[in-house]
Amino acid sequence: MKAKFILSVSLAAVWLGVSAHFAVRWARAVSQFLPAPYVWWVIIGIALLPGFLMSAMLLSNLMHLRLSRYPHTCEDVTVLICARNEENCIARAVRSVLAQRYAGRIRVIVLDNASTDATARRAMRAAARAPRSRSVEVVYCAKPGKARALNTGLELVRTAHFLTLDADTVLDPNAVQRIMDHIAARKSACTAGNLFVGNARASLIAAMQTYDYLLSIAAVKRYQGSYRSTLVAQGAFSAYCTRAVREAGGWPDDALGEDIVLTYRLLERGWASTYEPRAAAYTDVPETLHGFFRQRGRWAFGMLEGLAAVPPWRQGSFFACWFESVNPLVIVLDLAYLTGFVPGVVLALHGICWFVGVLTLVMLAVNLQIYATMYAYQRSLGIPFRNSLAGFVCFLLFFQFFQSAAALSGYAAWLCRRRKW
Repeated sequence: MKAKFILSVSLAAVWLGVSAHFAVRWARAVSQFLPAPYVWWVIIGIALLPGFLMSAMLLSNLMHLRLSRYPHTCEDVTVLICARNEENCIARAVRSVLAQRYAGRIRVIVLDNASTDATARRAMRAAARAPRSRSVEVVYCAKPGKARALNTGLELVRTAHFLTLDADTVLDPNAVQRIMDHIAARKSACTAGNLFVGNARASLIAAMQTYDYLLSIAAVKRYQGSYRSTLVAQGAFSAYCTRAVREAGGWPDDALGEDIVLTYRLLERGWASTYEPRAAAYTDVPETLHGFFRQRGRWAFGMLEGLAAVPPWRQGSFFACWFESVNPLVIVLDLAYLTGFVPGVVLALHGICWFVGVLTLVMLAVNLQIYATMYAYQRSLGIPFRNSLAGFVCFLLFFQFFQSAAALSGYAAWLCRRRKW
């Protein structure tokens, strides 16, 4: 594991050195027209730094292509589903758990987080045909807050492991078996599942996000999980060791990114956080640009919450420290993209190719090759998902702008201590 990490980072560093050598001439030419510090800020942020990070991840993932096989477990498991006014989708989530091809017993606890609609009634209606090895109960949590509801559920867990599932997320029929096999064999504190977009046909915004989940998010989790340091076991679908979560104090009540902070606290205690790509779930993503901005701003806010709660130097392993140390660099990438690449596109449209030109088209071709590799890996898992040519084109051309702008609002909100979501 260490050898592959060192090799991938070393080769990425070589690429960085070669790129920096050629970037000197680029910087000198553009510095005749713009301040040199700004020029280097842009070059580092849109070319050198993302190239280093992307190549290290790609090389590592290529060295970890082989999927591990684990013995089947049939231990009893609990599934916590937190729901607040989710009457339109809670039944789907419950039915997807009841239909699991899992050898053990599954106890589903729906945490009704102060809903004012028919969430509880529809959850119980969906449970009416539960097989003998499955049970469903609804627990009412009067005080709003996802973390509070999850902590209420944690107190009711009587199994060695439990799963969390969002009310708008549907499990693949084999998801529980695969994620339980993984966490039981690897003895992880938490294991993130592989999320796909379930409502890709709802809008172009949703279709665009299909490829963020399919390519970017999955690749990052594979990379980090290869070193037992996945930074986010997402609440939408993850498995947890009950004892580890209780030792970490459960989910923080005052955090927007409660799943991020919990994962960081587990890693801080030296526990492993892993990723199982074959355990699939389909989640509903925002269908409007406004909803997308709210969600991604909240994710950015949560990332900074995690960094504040557990700084990198307090992490329990070198790998967790490394990956968390890399996380703040995303802020640099977002700022450089908005302050450098976007103005560079505008200038290029007027015939001034200071930051965007022929080389940008070359890098686009390289990125397409990288995405093809990521796509092929996901295809090899045999998990069905929907493709959208329009969604992919929008992902290539516009996603990063929307993502960076939304993240910037989250960073600003955190700095101002404004929990606006």
